[in-house]
Amino acid sequence: MSTQNFPFAEGAYGPFAAPIVPPSFHPGDVQGETFYVNANASGADDVGDPWPEVDEAICFSTLQGGIDACVANRGDTIYVKRGGELVTSTVLFDKAGIRVITQKWGMSPSFRGEFTSIYSTALTGDPTAIISQPCYIEGLGFVGADTGTSFFEGAALLLRVDATSSATAAPLGVYLNQCRFPGWSLGNTCGLAMDGGTNVLIEDCYFEDAAFTHGIYMQGVAGHVQVKDCHFSLGTYAMKTGSFSDAGVNTQLEFGPGNICINPTKGINSGSNVVKGIICGNFFATAVDSTHDQTINNMEVDGWMCVGNEYRDEVSVDAD
Repeated sequence: MSTQNFPFAEGAYGPFAAPIVPPSFHPGDVQGETFYVNANASGADDVGDPWPEVDEAICFSTLQGGIDACVANRGDTIYVKRGGELVTSTVLFDKAGIRVITQKWGMSPSFRGEFTSIYSTALTGDPTAIISQPCYIEGLGFVGADTGTSFFEGAALLLRVDATSSATAAPLGVYLNQCRFPGWSLGNTCGLAMDGGTNVLIEDCYFEDAAFTHGIYMQGVAGHVQVKDCHFSLGTYAMKTGSFSDAGVNTQLEFGPGNICINPTKGINSGSNVVKGIICGNFFATAVDSTHDQTINNMEVDGWMCVGNEYRDEVSVDAD
């Protein structure tokens, strides 16, 4: 049986090796399996030392193939080698408890998703990917061609049970870390959309395209969602909120700390929707009362607590 070489496998040599997960971290005798994706070479890879060799039986040419091989809640990990994968159908992250980690390859976190991505040019009415189960995704880029005709606002990545049904259940426990939403002028008007979601963390992600009316869109049954240390540029707003099913009573959204909005990108387009949330410790390149779609005082009337943010014309000043 043929083998492959992956320089980012657990136990690999050098400072860019992935961390080793001790067996004791896995409950009982159930240990997560490891799979590999190499889209550029259709699952085949170059050969060379000192990288560990990988059995072809656990290496796939598509990310969906790797996800399908996983078993939910076993703690499986998928390593994705550098390169873009053009998809013609929506990629479904539908296995709970998996990790998807891209090859680091000696580059900054903000750039990994530019070189390791899933993208579509033909899915003009669907997202490139849907996350419906708790999972951890690190360093992956999401780009799509959806133009925003559906409720998910033209997003490359959608957090929802699925794209079409009226199901009200929402994904929980999703963690996006160092992911990139570059747009590439393929049609997306939004990077990430959430139709509900609880205990979701979006950290150190990058949203950058002039066609984005907002980097993130959020609505529905949402709660305990935090967006922190993210970077927003070129687009109109960092985030847009729709109507929340509980009228904002238990929404509990956290925008911050550490988000950076580069001019001309502004803060939040709230649409005057009622929410229970906080905007704290962020850096905006716009004037204090021109940063959101309402003044700071009006944002707070709708349930946004604004505190400790920095603006172009004032430092660490929000509402009185």
